[in-house]
Amino acid sequence: MLSAFFLILIVAVPSADAENTFRRTAIYGGHVTLDVPMNWEEIPPDLLESHSLRMAEATGGRVTEVYQYGFRGRDPAINFIFPECLIQIRESGRLNYRRFLELPSIEEMRLASEDTLAERRGVAATGLELSDAFFDSENFSLHLSNILDLRFERKTIVTSVAFLTERGLLIIHFYAPAEQVEAMAPIYQHIVDSVRLDTEIQYRPRLMDRVPPKLPLILLALAAIIALGAATLSVYQRKRRQQ
Repeated sequence: MLSAFFLILIVAVPSADAENTFRRTAIYGGHVTLDVPMNWEEIPPDLLESHSLRMAEATGGRVTEVYQYGFRGRDPAINFIFPECLIQIRESGRLNYRRFLELPSIEEMRLASEDTLAERRGVAATGLELSDAFFDSENFSLHLSNILDLRFERKTIVTSVAFLTERGLLIIHFYAPAEQVEAMAPIYQHIVDSVRLDTEIQYRPRLMDRVPPKLPLILLALAAIIALGAATLSVYQRKRRQQ
């Protein structure tokens, strides 16, 4: 699951003079609302599409990520200006949140992703390193922070937050030069904290989510049989006492 997020972070782009005033914005057909800095504008769909095409070209077609929404300051039609916010919606099916409760260490995740990243960096990025990862069980969101070295840009910090939904994932990516990250952090945090999902797609924990993903199905079936047998025996004994 984590490797899917690493592959997203190969895009250069973006812009912003962000002030601490925000406006409420609806996306995803009204299913999601979030705050956006008042002086940020939405990136045109054709420019978002060009981002995907550039990334595919830079990686020889190995990475073809699609962004449904994007926001940045100044002129939203200008390419390659930092910082900015890109949003992905993936309706790939509901995920069990339990798998994210005990993430591997940063070192383990780095080692596990080395080969995959080497194949997908392409000519656009010369380096990509995971610096932080954690799961927020209160709002069911996975948080990743990466240091991205772009060939024609200075070192960039990419912060991604993936919200679990009943349909899949809502992923928000923040791009900023390393020297601007500290100044932009409160704005990014406000955007993340402001995200609201309507009841149709809001993630709802289920009883089966508590079952460890690696638990064999045969054990579940056995447990169900034992539980049914115990319940049947209890009913039978109760009837005997009544008689």
